[in-house]
Formats: sequence, structure tokens, C-alpha cells
Amino acid sequence: MDTIKILDRTFHLSIPHETIQEKVKEVANRLNNDFEGKNPAMVCILNGAYMFAADLSRHLTFQPEIIFARFSSYEGMDTTGKVRELMGVTVNLHGRDVIIVEDIVDTGLTMHNVLPQFFAKGAKSVKICSFLQKPEKLQVDLKVDYVAIEIPNEFIVGYGLDYNGMGRNYKDIYTVVDDNNSKFNHMKNIIIFGAPGSGKGTYSDEIREKYGMNHISTGDVLRNEINKGSELGVIAKNYIDEGQLIPDSLMIDILANKYDSLDSSKGVIFDGFPRTIAQAEALKAMLNKRGHEMGIMIELIVDEDTLMARLLKRAKEQGRADDNEETIRKRFSVYHDQTEPLSDWFEKEGIRHTFTWKGSKDVMLNEIFHTIEEQNN
Repeated sequence: MDTIKILDRTFHLSIPHETIQEKVKEVANRLNNDFEGKNPAMVCILNGAYMFAADLSRHLTFQPEIIFARFSSYEGMDTTGKVRELMGVTVNLHGRDVIIVEDIVDTGLTMHNVLPQFFAKGAKSVKICSFLQKPEKLQVDLKVDYVAIEIPNEFIVGYGLDYNGMGRNYKDIYTVVDDNNSKFNHMKNIIIFGAPGSGKGTYSDEIREKYGMNHISTGDVLRNEINKGSELGVIAKNYIDEGQLIPDSLMIDILANKYDSLDSSKGVIFDGFPRTIAQAEALKAMLNKRGHEMGIMIELIVDEDTLMARLLKRAKEQGRADDNEETIRKRFSVYHDQTEPLSDWFEKEGIRHTFTWKGSKDVMLNEIFHTIEEQNN
């Protein structure tokens, strides 16, 4: 179901069941590596984590003792900031490793207040394993050791999470609809396509601001993964350090991780990817696996004289000495040879929409907005 109604609120599909199960397996594999041959106490935090804990336990190759505890800091859609112990841990934890299994970490206040209780019971080590985390909402210094998916600061239900006690039973995860912007609550994905200097970043920003869409810039995502030192980031850095191109399969995995952390009902703008037919086919397969579509391809067509003038001006303003007329001509040549054939591929997919520069950003932008709204009606 793409849309569900719970009590007085409407929710749109955000993370499908198939993606959830893939992420559960990934976390289980990490736990298996870290706890091989051990028998930790695995504490399922009720009520929300029961689905995650059940799915997770089925993929574990070590033998944990599964126990349950219950704390609460939520009422309705808001966290109260006050943690109440509703069902404490009575099992002897002295000298034992403990894995706390949570459904979601947002402010971090619950875990921040709960952790000392486990150490007070004599636990040797305590690791936090959460299916979801909202990094931007974290209010305390808290390390979450295992996270399946990072999400924006939005209220969600399903897969154990509830809205006033309802909605836990759904196998998918849904995001609450913003009633103030109901016309464009469920946006199609957008691929921004065009030659260097055509304005892909500029128009992406305008679209994102108007419709509240998510934005994935390939370069930004790659740099973030490398800076975080994530498993995929380390692999990507090894290729870069050796002067090799990052394989398409690895780039898709990196983009998939980022995509899964976003609210898909808002739609995602892909900026800088795909650049080849092979990448486009891989992106399509990744989205289809999640029950999603590529959506709309927006192609920005600008004459080369205008592009050259823009790029030379940008090079001068930003002090980019390597961007001279010769190097820019080479970039145009690469675009025409490798990337431009993608236009025909998108045309065959039936999602290509072209916009030709007529000397006015506002005119072009209004044409793009009109197409986006027409395609999302």
C-alpha cells in the first residue's frame, strides 16, 4: 500500500519491506562478525523493537540470550524527553556483553538514560543496535554501534513503530504526510541531465526548495562516505588512491545507502548520476527493487557558446586555473561521446523531458515546474 490512514493522520510509503529485510541482514552480518563464539544478552526494547529483534535473531549465527525491557519517552508524535522504566531487566548481567536492540534512536535521551542502568548491573560491555536513527535530532553524546538506516527528522510508523499505539503491524515503514503541502506529498524521482555548465546544480536547488524534495549529488555522497570511513567509503577510497575509476556496482551501492536513508515519498533529485547507459540501467534496477521508478528525466539544453562563457566566468570567480577553454572543450567532448547517448535511452524509457535555454532562467524554471507538476498530478 502506498498510503495508509491511522487515526487522524495520513502516511505515505517510505521504506518497503524488501529494503527493510536487506538492511536487517546487513546488521546481522556485522553482529555475527563481532560476536562469533560469544553468548551475549540481547535486550529487545519494547514495544517498538519487537519486529526488528525477531527478524534480526533469525540471521544470527551466535547464540544470544534474548530478554526484554520496556522504557518510554513518547506520547503521540512527540518525545517528552522524560524516560520512564516500564519493565526493567531482571536477568543477571554481571560480566556479560550486552546488545541493546532498539527500533529507533532520535534524540538519544532514552538510551542516554538507560545505558548507566546496564553498567550498574555489572555488564562488561554494552552495544546499541538500532534499526533506524535520526542523526539531525540527536541531543546527547551517544554512540550507536549498529544502525541499519539513517532517516530525516520525520515521524514514521510501521515495522514496530506506532502512532498512539496503532500501526505497529505494518511490514513496511510509512512517513506522515504534511497536510500543509498535500498537493505534492508523493513526488516522482527526478534525474537532472545536461552538459557541464548547463545549470544542473542551480535547477536542482530550485526544485528542491519549491517541492521539498530530497537531493542526491554523487560527489557529495561519495565524499561523505569516505569521510565517515564507512565500509563502502573505504573501498571507494582504495580505488581512488590507486588512480582507478570507482566501479558502477560500488557507486550504486553507495547511492542505494543514501537513497534508503531518505523519505522516498518526497521524491529524490539525482544530480550527476547516471552518466552512462550502464549506470542508468543499474539505477533503474536498484529503484525497481524497492518498488520505485526513475520518474522524470529533465534534460537541460544549452548552446556551447553559452556554456563556455558560463564555465570560464565560474573559473575566474572561483580561481580554478585548470578550467580553461582547452580543458572545457575536452569536457564537452567527453559529454558528447559518453553521456549524450543516454538521451536516447531515456527517450525509449518514456521519461525524457527537454528544456532549451532561451536566455532567461525564470522562463526555463517555470517550464520545468509546469512539467514536474503535470507529471505528479
